[in-house]
Amino acid sequence: GERDLLIPLSSSKALMELYQETARHAHIHPGGHHVPVKANDIQHYVQFFKGQLKSIPADTSTASSNSEIDVNTTTNKERHAAIDRTTINEPPDEEHAQAQIDEVSALAQIFPGEFKLLSPSSPIDPDTFDPDDYSEESRNYKHPIQYSIILQPQDDPVTQQQSNLLWPPKNISLRVQYTPNYPDVAPNISLIHDMNYLEFSSNQSDALMNVLRKAMHNEDGMPCVMGLVYAARDFFEGGGLVASTTTGPASAFETADDDNDDARSHDDLADDEKRNSRGTVVLRPCSRKRIEECNAQGLEIATAMLGRAHSDDVGEINGARDAGDVSGFGSGKGGSWKYTIGLVGKPSAGKSTFFNAATAFARQRGESIRYTHNDEHGAGDMAIVTGGAAMAPHPFTTIDPNVGFCLVPAPEGSCPEDDEGPLEDLMKRGLILGSTHGRDSRQRRLIPVCLKDVAGLVPGAYQGRGKGNKFLDDLTDADVLIHVVDASGSSDAEGNKVVNEEGSEESNHPINDLAWVRNELVEWVYFNLASRWDSIVRRGKKKLLGMFSGYKQNQSFVLDVFAAMEKFMLKTQSRDRIFDNLDSWDEGDLHTLVSAFVGVRFPMALALNKCDLPSAASFIKDIKSQLPIHGAHVGVGLSAHEEMKSMRHHVGLALKSSEPSATRPQDIVGEFPNGVWDTLQSAMSLRVPVLVFPVNDMKSYEPLPGMTQFATRDSSLPNKGMISCITCSGGIAPFNWDAQNDIYIPMSNSNHTKPALRDALLMKPGSIVEDVYMGLKWAGAIEGEFVRAEGASEISEKPKLLSKTDVVGRHNRIMRIMTTKRKEWQRK
Repeated sequence: GERDLLIPLSSSKALMELYQETARHAHIHPGGHHVPVKANDIQHYVQFFKGQLKSIPADTSTASSNSEIDVNTTTNKERHAAIDRTTINEPPDEEHAQAQIDEVSALAQIFPGEFKLLSPSSPIDPDTFDPDDYSEESRNYKHPIQYSIILQPQDDPVTQQQSNLLWPPKNISLRVQYTPNYPDVAPNISLIHDMNYLEFSSNQSDALMNVLRKAMHNEDGMPCVMGLVYAARDFFEGGGLVASTTTGPASAFETADDDNDDARSHDDLADDEKRNSRGTVVLRPCSRKRIEECNAQGLEIATAMLGRAHSDDVGEINGARDAGDVSGFGSGKGGSWKYTIGLVGKPSAGKSTFFNAATAFARQRGESIRYTHNDEHGAGDMAIVTGGAAMAPHPFTTIDPNVGFCLVPAPEGSCPEDDEGPLEDLMKRGLILGSTHGRDSRQRRLIPVCLKDVAGLVPGAYQGRGKGNKFLDDLTDADVLIHVVDASGSSDAEGNKVVNEEGSEESNHPINDLAWVRNELVEWVYFNLASRWDSIVRRGKKKLLGMFSGYKQNQSFVLDVFAAMEKFMLKTQSRDRIFDNLDSWDEGDLHTLVSAFVGVRFPMALALNKCDLPSAASFIKDIKSQLPIHGAHVGVGLSAHEEMKSMRHHVGLALKSSEPSATRPQDIVGEFPNGVWDTLQSAMSLRVPVLVFPVNDMKSYEPLPGMTQFATRDSSLPNKGMISCITCSGGIAPFNWDAQNDIYIPMSNSNHTKPALRDALLMKPGSIVEDVYMGLKWAGAIEGEFVRAEGASEISEKPKLLSKTDVVGRHNRIMRIMTTKRKEWQRK
């Protein structure tokens, strides 16, 4: 020790010289006369012993352990308790690599303050790179992927207040390294921390690793990391740290898992009359009739919240906030919205067909399929251009989720031009309106949205049937759902065909398909909560709040649902402060909460598919007359197959032709169908984003030059085939599309036809002006610090000054932001 007053450092060095050179290892620590036990010091001991062991012949009669401390990859501030090491040199195949990247992207969103990528990655587009975006569209990963997640919730004040009792004194992280065949094969996991053995002992470490092993075993063959994090948190919050100090790792593991009396507080033991023979708090059972009534109450709460969320009166919003009632107003954390629509429905209802029609076959994970047969128009019958989702008339055609960009007509009234009449009238006033992604045949602005067609769903998926929880986990990316329904009644709940196309008395009324889809979602969330009810009751409202974080909604969103349910219960049942009395809840109460959450978290629109079949007309009329029903609020009749054929025809002609769009004859075959676009718009109308239109001038409304990159190179821009579909339908191509050369081009400085209101940003409700500023800054459109902003609601309206904290809405959607540092285009 450098500060050793008992034995001088020089004396220690002299003693070391008496030993053989191969049998000594110098390590000078900054302390005094003591044996150092920090992680950095321990590694010196380990390295020394390993070096000495190399000279000892291996005992081949002794089986090697699967657990080891990984020294070679340990930094000065890491201690690893590694388990289940496997060979990881080989890269994963495409399917496993995609599953791994999907999980990384999801975990980064679920644990934004705790997640850290450790393995190398590189941005796909450095100019638009968002360091918080871990999706495959943003970065290239080097395998094996490795990352860490801090186990202590970084934004949970309850955890911070109780950290001295329940958690170690310093942060501890779970490090994950994927094996080539993960999730089929378990990952390599270890613990990372900077604590000595007095702060976090080997017994405590072993006890925690036992918990993680069991959690990993329970989710064998599935993405498991989120489950590991929550298992670790339950271990600490259940008193596992204290128990493992006194009883050892095995007993501590049993305590954390079974919640034995040793790990319970005195207050918990006082509630023994509410516990079963194992000592756990359980939900009081109730009748099936009460559960059905409670599910209906939850739907009623959700419907009211969705209706209020459509309010755009900023005065009403601010007034409600001042009064403490923020339910339904999106009062949570704002920011840019990467909007995603999920497709659900029973197998073979037409989800994949709908997906192909909506995306013009632009599946992001597909391979080109060549034309195999030319029809009279010159396009192949089997022309799938850039992949597309697989289709077949049997269950489970789609196993892995298909993901692609689609274009959605902006919800009615969300754009300034919606109140100005035809675009021709604005042109007469000298205003040429632009649109980054084009307009449809009704002049509606098209907005890019991610569309996700997930694996087939069957009744009992929440219990693991069919594709089970894999399907349900895929849903958490979605902001709204489109339930694709076979409106002809030609298939049963399993997706098997039961009648011919003419229909028969055996037809399955499609309204029967609506209830069980919602039931799967409700029961999935319900059983996730009910299985941990004892832990939830002991921790209270904060614990219950945290349990909803796995469904990719921030705590403010969930608090809105809590507030709405409290208000409903007080009004209808005279029950006050129900979340302060969780130990009195029964199964019905929890169903009310889950039903309300699912209704707001996953609002549904119906795609009433196969409307061209004779049996569909009466069914569609019957369903529409009963809306809203089973969590569905709107329904649109369509034939996804006919729209897909139309898309395929135009996409095929465009991509096969060598002529540029400007000179190629527009081949319009009959009236272009709009059912898919109408369905997409109706879904977005259930959770309407705030559209903000950033401009460089509040008179001409010309776009920010810094947005040129987005308008010409963004991956969401429609390709040549999709643009052909837009123009052949009577719509308008994206403003920066050069039809002479079939490419996107920037605007020339000498070009006097600069478009007005070209760009639109999708913002979450509750966003403020500062969120818009940050979004533009991340996009590279502006630089420097915020100075001031001005905004307006309508074209030709006099702008008003805005502060950073002003809520964004339709009242100030046209916005100009000024900063301290000017980009090159701002200096001219």
